[in-house]
Amino acid sequence: METSAITATGLPIVDRIKQIALNMQDYDRLLDIVTHPHNDVQIGNERMSPWNVSSLSHGIPGICMLYAELHAHFPEEGWDQRGHHYLSILVQHIASEGIHSPSLFSGAAGIGLATVCLSQNGQLYGKFTQRIHDYLLVHVPLMLHHAKTGSVRSGDYDVIEGLSGIAAYLLLFQQDEQIRPLLERVLDDLIKLAQPVQVGHHIVPGWHIPAENQFSEREKEQYPDGNFNLGLSHGIPGPLLILCKAWQQGVRRTNQLEAIQNMAAFVIQFASTDPSGHLFWKGCIGMDEFLQGKAHAQTEFRRDAWCYGSPGVCVALWHAGEVLPRDDWKQLALDTFQHTLEDIHHIYSPTFCHGFAGIAQIASQFKLWSGSTQIQTHLDRLKETMMEHDDPQYAFGFSNLEHFQQRGMTAVQYAGLLDGTAGTLLTLLHLELGQRTPWQQAFML
Repeated sequence: METSAITATGLPIVDRIKQIALNMQDYDRLLDIVTHPHNDVQIGNERMSPWNVSSLSHGIPGICMLYAELHAHFPEEGWDQRGHHYLSILVQHIASEGIHSPSLFSGAAGIGLATVCLSQNGQLYGKFTQRIHDYLLVHVPLMLHHAKTGSVRSGDYDVIEGLSGIAAYLLLFQQDEQIRPLLERVLDDLIKLAQPVQVGHHIVPGWHIPAENQFSEREKEQYPDGNFNLGLSHGIPGPLLILCKAWQQGVRRTNQLEAIQNMAAFVIQFASTDPSGHLFWKGCIGMDEFLQGKAHAQTEFRRDAWCYGSPGVCVALWHAGEVLPRDDWKQLALDTFQHTLEDIHHIYSPTFCHGFAGIAQIASQFKLWSGSTQIQTHLDRLKETMMEHDDPQYAFGFSNLEHFQQRGMTAVQYAGLLDGTAGTLLTLLHLELGQRTPWQQAFML
């Protein structure tokens, strides 16, 4: 693809991406920006910085991914050295602080994925990658054991903190004789989610999350009998998608197809319908809705994003339709996603998680999978919308727009992959030049 669009700075998009990436190479300066109190989030009465050195979501690994992708496209420009510099800082941090989670977006799997992206097809960083694997080989079994001893939490199985995200990383090493058995154990646990369990007097799917394990006090009150999460980031579409991707790559376990069938059928059954008759997915289904066999007509909030809503769910359903195979499910996923592109709800930011970058990346994939010619018009519009958010007053070009309870809609400066500049620039680079490194694995794409 040729780069022709000119940005507000007067530069072509790829040159603007490089300019911002250069602005991110000074770690001390970057730290001053991302840890400024203006960027803090408030949880209850506490304010905290989301910056976390070793997390893929809000730390150095996402920046490493950006430099790795730039090096893959422009190998003579020194991006690998910038990536190595940041990886060295990350290694030093781990040496003093350790790794605190095997997860994809907060822990070892995310660090491993960033290292894979920087490794130039496995040529570099073999010893460090093995250290990551040694950690996973010890701590993922502990995680599996812990998940068996209590009631289900989304963080047990989801993409962000749980087994689905870890499996996405392990799939990259499915031929490794150490990793393969661990991957199979993880998939077996995800398959077991599809087994029904008893909650009170009712038999429900195993991915039911009880009230005490909800994210917030408000959700505990809203769902006193628990709920079923429908988001790709934290809900059952994550396990559904990784079980499909594993099957497509030849990693096949007992009852895997049955689990895919049950999870996909649940997601389809509990779709909501908008006033125009089109399907969409809200964040959660309450126990009352489950017992009625359908989603309530009234929906408090609808968001169309990678993390929650139709775009992410449609990715999972498309793959389920490929695996089973169910052409009707693939058509439903494609039709629903295309309707979503025509009327996107509650998306304001150029970033990935719940922003335009995530939708654009999914649109790019649906165009590839389906061959739909209609999607390109939407892709062009999404890219234009993202570039409208590029503001030269910000060192990182793009701010993340968040709605804070105390401050309302606020522009904050994040650098990481999930809702920071790294994820935004990687998507723009993909739309302009295609993809060379497996950074999309973080988003199950």
